[in-house]
Amino acid sequence: GEVKKRLVGDCLLCAAFLSYAGPFNHEFRTEMVYTCWLKEIKDQDLELTQGFKLQTLLTSDVEVAAWSGQGLPGDELCVQNGILVTRSSRWPLCVDPQTQIVNWIKKKEERAGLTVKTFNDEYVKMLELAIQYGKPFLFENLDEELDPMIDPVLEKRYVLINGQKIITLGDNQLEWNDSFTLMMTSKLSNPKYTPEVMGKASIVNCVITVDGLASQLLNVVVGFERPDLEELRQKLVQQMSQDRQVIKSLEDTLLRELAASKGSILDNDELIQTLNNAKAKSTEIGVSLETARNTSAEIDKTRDLYKNVAKRGSILYFAMSGLVNISEMYEYSLSSYL
Repeated sequence: GEVKKRLVGDCLLCAAFLSYAGPFNHEFRTEMVYTCWLKEIKDQDLELTQGFKLQTLLTSDVEVAAWSGQGLPGDELCVQNGILVTRSSRWPLCVDPQTQIVNWIKKKEERAGLTVKTFNDEYVKMLELAIQYGKPFLFENLDEELDPMIDPVLEKRYVLINGQKIITLGDNQLEWNDSFTLMMTSKLSNPKYTPEVMGKASIVNCVITVDGLASQLLNVVVGFERPDLEELRQKLVQQMSQDRQVIKSLEDTLLRELAASKGSILDNDELIQTLNNAKAKSTEIGVSLETARNTSAEIDKTRDLYKNVAKRGSILYFAMSGLVNISEMYEYSLSSYL
């Protein structure tokens, strides 16, 4: 009962974050969510979880670990951007000059059959196929204008005909598959989108911060100085991610089996066998995760020795990237810097 009461404030904060926080940088988002909106909710006497964090309700450790394994940095800003890309009701348009999010999207969706195009390509036929077969579709290197051709898709302008969702794209009527996802990215560092564009798409500010880059450079520095340590850390991240996903899968299987079970549970031999297997597997993974945590803690102690180097590297990059204001000849990309 208490949890249900607290859900009102929690859900209100999360809904506001998904609706309005995307275009802003990390500092502004933090102040807006955890200072202004939090105070407003408390002033209205709405129940709220103590020490509330957006990540608790909008994602899970399993999902964040999976994102990390797919190349998304683990700092708070990147996790928030991952949430905005995957949870927003409007299709995301990521302002991503350092191309981190676009690389993560490509890695994340490659198994699902991702199609990558620009507005300069002949994309219509591929987009139609993606809509019909429920495949992910990515437009990259966007300018400040969007092609009006995709307006029906951005607005999800489908109609129900004989129980099927039908969308009109150009002159063609297509069956809408709910598994279809559309994502857009731009390399422009400070694009000026019109209110119409911002109303159709969910703008996500993925411009990297000094602290975010420092945490990523730490991986690069440790990989150069102690490649054995960095290799072990990456293996641990992958292993812990897989273990957490297995545990989540076991929990889902058990709940499904219990919900479908009829009569006395004690008479259901198949369910008892599933419970025993799940318990054994869960114990085994629990031991594995505990060992991985201890090893990870030891690795982090060694990595802390290189934090100052990573911080200076991050400051140096931002100093260099500021030179573009003097002359366009001084433009540096993060990938070439790394």
